[in-house]
Amino acid sequence: MTDFPDLRVIDPLNTAARAVNRALTEALRPYGLSFAQFCMIDLIDRGGPHYPSSLARKLDIETSTMASTLKRAEGAGFIIRSPDPNDARGVVVTLTEHSREILPEARAAVLGIEEKCTGDLSGDERKGGIEFLQRIGNSLGM
Repeated sequence: MTDFPDLRVIDPLNTAARAVNRALTEALRPYGLSFAQFCMIDLIDRGGPHYPSSLARKLDIETSTMASTLKRAEGAGFIIRSPDPNDARGVVVTLTEHSREILPEARAAVLGIEEKCTGDLSGDERKGGIEFLQRIGNSLGM
């Protein structure tokens, strides 16, 4: 027998995170997008062209991970990496027309997953859940 306590928060959080990840993967599959790619093109669409370093910072991922995400996204026709007109050493990331075409439907698919996750919650329950998750993220330095 062990003295290790039941993980009353971690276990359900981990289970929920895996379920949400699977649902997002399925919802974005018709558009050829991973969730990381979706987040990236959504960010670029909302904020205009970005440097790879600013994308990595805003999405809270390592620059090496961002480099591989950009490579896959460019290969799939979602983004264009172009020389920065203000810095010959820099690169600017912009969206392709293909991304602009699929983004509204991809956003609707992601919102559908969010609604599926929280649709049976009251407004106060939803607000409390969001605050709870944000506090967990904050306590872990996110």
